[in-house]
Amino acid sequence: MAAFSLSSISSLFSNFASDKTASVVGIDIGSSAIKVVQLRREKGKAILETYGAIALGPYGGTEVGRATNLPVDKTLEALKDVLREANVNATDASLSIPYSASLVSVIRVPEVNDKQLAQMIPIEARKYIPVPIGEVMLDWFVVPDESQSHAANVADASGKKMSVLLVAIHNDTISKYRSIVEGAALNASFFEIEVFSSVRASLDHGIAPVGVLDFGAGTTKLYIVERGIVRESHIINRGSQDITLAISQALGVPVNKAEELKRIKGLTDKTQPELIKSTELTLQFIMSEISRVILAYEARMNASIEVIHCVGGGATLKGFKEYASGKLDAQVSLADPFGKTEAPAFLGDVLQEAGPEFSVAVGLALRRLQELS
Repeated sequence: MAAFSLSSISSLFSNFASDKTASVVGIDIGSSAIKVVQLRREKGKAILETYGAIALGPYGGTEVGRATNLPVDKTLEALKDVLREANVNATDASLSIPYSASLVSVIRVPEVNDKQLAQMIPIEARKYIPVPIGEVMLDWFVVPDESQSHAANVADASGKKMSVLLVAIHNDTISKYRSIVEGAALNASFFEIEVFSSVRASLDHGIAPVGVLDFGAGTTKLYIVERGIVRESHIINRGSQDITLAISQALGVPVNKAEELKRIKGLTDKTQPELIKSTELTLQFIMSEISRVILAYEARMNASIEVIHCVGGGATLKGFKEYASGKLDAQVSLADPFGKTEAPAFLGDVLQEAGPEFSVAVGLALRRLQELS
């Protein structure tokens, strides 16, 4: 049975060492779409076999691109459809859990051994988790000393404390995903919170803290990541579907037509100023929030965020990278998770353009291949 685990987080950036071949599928069940990526390992490399996505809106009686909250049976129906349409034949799967369904926090605790830490964490967790501990599944990971920020070390230098990455997921969420796995006849060895999958697929090993901007349909998330560890996170309750709704209202067109215009034109068609203006209204709010969070982090931690990697379907908006670069005081790039896989050369441009949307699914599959090596 699948289980939630952080056991591989310490080796997020490991390479494959085995020549043994295996096929796995990473499944990202987002708010507006399900994305799947099937990889196999061959001669130490991750080979892309197939990938696909399906919009969830129609399964909930709404438009493509809209965020949904489907019951298990509808989610399962959509998953089976995309697995079939993408010709996925692997049953060894890994699934993501939405960040919004979890609690992720770096906490400081006294420096103790593993046995004492296991007794301490459930007690400390009560300070951060607003529900009874018995209703959640807890996991944690001790952050290595070299990963600790300068500010944290200075603050606790006399107290001999250590940083621990604490993660909690409600038992009901775990049960929901287990039901989906069983219904799809898949074998999933783990569930993983989406941010860790994105980090694995999108970032290379580095020392300096970086930002990961996850531009989804219903929300936008900003993660500040240092050496693979999520140091800070912030959720903005606006996403790419808000752009669609703004376009629909501004141009007086149906939502499905507005979604089409957003995807085809984005910020690139200067002949349609109302389209660009309505798109920028939503983006301005999001960028302002991101700037505020980054500035606060930099001031508090005495560190600079010089690079921001963008993931999520919203980041594929035409002209988004250029717009974000002009609004944020950092180098902005679009994630290229398929760059960590091998695929036919003729797919290069297509995969690079679609990359941000598939970051989570690629990251899940990469972790599973790593476990099998």
